[in-house]
Amino acid sequence: PKDARSSEEWFAKLPADELLPGELVLREALLAWIDRWPQSRPANRGGDSPPHLSDTGADPTMRKARADLLPKHVKLAEWIERRIGGEVELRTVANGQQEVYLRGMAPTAEGRAVGTSNSSEEKEAFFASLPEDEFSDSEEALRAALLDYLDRWSGANPPALSEAAGDEAIAAAKRFLPKGAFKEWIDRRIGGEIETRADGPKNQVVFGRRGELGIATKRRRT
Repeated sequence: PKDARSSEEWFAKLPADELLPGELVLREALLAWIDRWPQSRPANRGGDSPPHLSDTGADPTMRKARADLLPKHVKLAEWIERRIGGEVELRTVANGQQEVYLRGMAPTAEGRAVGTSNSSEEKEAFFASLPEDEFSDSEEALRAALLDYLDRWSGANPPALSEAAGDEAIAAAKRFLPKGAFKEWIDRRIGGEIETRADGPKNQVVFGRRGELGIATKRRRT
């Protein structure tokens, strides 16, 4: 269909390794909207009801940011999945609505939120099972995927860990990790090579090679 071709042409014009200013505005509006949802949830929705993508239509900031950036033939859902899918995920439910979650925070099959369960003991048991003086094969694969990602990164700012989690090679390599242990694994197992840091007003976690992250962050702020 014509709209699909037009959509592909629009996405093809976007830079591959960074977001345009208008995209950054829409991203910030979406993240802020998700953060406000518990307070702005309509009274007729259940106390644990997650936000639906259609609910963004009731938010003036979201409406403006979307209208300023996206052509009419480009759907918000497609932009989210293709441009910020490492930070935000959509889940289609039985009624056709799309639930909106921060990446990694959607309910598991058992109904508990990833990253908010009592999993600290499980994570500690996992780390205790790893070899002390070497990496397991799975760890080697994830380490290599992360270093390769950094080698390929050409953005002006350090990459966000949430974005890297959406990279196909990294996503496949980190499946052996317990839920919510990605950053902790980097810090505890390969922290001599790769460092992480909370950066910016949203304290987004960025990462880079040890000793280079501070230089990149300082360069951006000057």
